[in-house]
Amino acid sequence: MTTAERIRSVHDAARARLAEAGVWDVEGDLAALRERFLAGGAAADVARFEAAVAERCRRIPLGHITGSVDFDGLELVVGSGVFVPRHESTALVAWAADERTLPRGGVALDLCSGVGALGIALSRRRPDAKVTCVERDDTCLQYLRRNVARHEAVLGEVAVHAADLTDPGCLDAYDGGTDLVVANPPYVSPEVRLLPEWSEHQPRAAVYSGADGLDLIRRIAVLAAAALRPGGRLALEHDRAQPEQVRALLRGDAFDDVTTFVDTAGEPRITVARRAHQEGTP
Repeated sequence: MTTAERIRSVHDAARARLAEAGVWDVEGDLAALRERFLAGGAAADVARFEAAVAERCRRIPLGHITGSVDFDGLELVVGSGVFVPRHESTALVAWAADERTLPRGGVALDLCSGVGALGIALSRRRPDAKVTCVERDDTCLQYLRRNVARHEAVLGEVAVHAADLTDPGCLDAYDGGTDLVVANPPYVSPEVRLLPEWSEHQPRAAVYSGADGLDLIRRIAVLAAAALRPGGRLALEHDRAQPEQVRALLRGDAFDDVTTFVDTAGEPRITVARRAHQEGTP
């Protein structure tokens, strides 16, 4: 059997193995693994491809296997121990980058930044803005800084702030001077049954947040209310079952114009709000 024939045979076998393992996007994952591990067409590449397929059959996230993920036209480095950004979140980036949301030369915070997907993508679309990515996890911070450096040539001003959002005073430096806060925080309740990619292989701290999944979203609402100028905007990603709860916790004295829109998969997962003008403010 020639190398080309072996590659075809291995490729067909991989398709069947991925389907049997319950992988939901067999053809998409197969194409990504083929591009990453079979591009050279050598016997050694075949062995690497087979090992990668075996990992994916164990439901290890695709990004953890390939080492990168495409997000809004940027190749972001990811790996074990970090949350893999979802393409569906690019809908939030598109909304945030609009000048009706973020004024020219504006200041934006990306909270629970992870590897930097939202903040970095926003900066590429809006290099005039000043973006700060806020993250507490050491592993995430390593990937975050690497991704900022990797795309520096196409970004505006991007800062990295190591901080735990549960600490008092963690965002004091930004009080009242921020135009936009975006966040894709952990939002899953422990009672929700997830696919193995999420329940077994993503960092628990990046997935779960309290009994109802909303603990950190509540904290972000408080922090955003302090950080945003009157008229500034907040955007939160959440579970598709949570939009009513998220809108309810945002409505009140701090925010108005609270609404939910769909991500790129058509799911109601993004809720946005405007910092209300308080009495006595212009």
